[in-house]
Amino acid sequence: MTETTTARSSSAGQGFPDAIGFGFAELLVLLNLRRGPATEASAKALRLEGELDDASLLSAGASSLVARGAATVGADRELSVEGPVAAVTHALTEAEKLVQINLLTPGSVDNVLSVESPEYRILLQPRAYLSWFAMAQRPDTTPAEANFFIVRKHLEDNPDGGATIRLLDSSDGKQLLVKRSEKGWTVGYGHLDAPSEPIQEFPGLTDNQVLDHIRSIRQD
Repeated sequence: MTETTTARSSSAGQGFPDAIGFGFAELLVLLNLRRGPATEASAKALRLEGELDDASLLSAGASSLVARGAATVGADRELSVEGPVAAVTHALTEAEKLVQINLLTPGSVDNVLSVESPEYRILLQPRAYLSWFAMAQRPDTTPAEANFFIVRKHLEDNPDGGATIRLLDSSDGKQLLVKRSEKGWTVGYGHLDAPSEPIQEFPGLTDNQVLDHIRSIRQD
């Protein structure tokens, strides 16, 4: 599968709609437009690595993208994407950092994936029927600030909830846990491979202190 991608601007967020929805087969097509280590990492983060070479899914995804005007087929049958769809493709296939944010409530878990490439920074959130919504990160904030904004908004809406932040390509398996109370922010560090170990908490933190912990777990 070959591709042509043309994004309207090299600045993340420029010319981007609020959100673009993609089916999982469509995302498989975008990932295959430029295969490499970053593509493999993005596919794993999206839990699609097992379907990357599924010809039937790729055919269905390409047909769907073309049918809704998100891609075009050239004279040599190459698939082309442009504008916001090209920006999403670039971010996924050239990602240098993948950060997973879990938004917790007593009865549910929602996820946000922060995908960061040299040119584009996007947020991906899973929705019903294996679909994902892609949103551009604001160009006037750092990725750590964008991650903190998501966590803060979630805990404003769900004061009994919590959040975790994890750098997916980190070898230490550490994740940052964040919650909020009347006394301020509390963070702690846990290990995915040792969930029974006690978590050392740091209570009473300010916004800036929490942001420093987010930068640390992101290895910024």
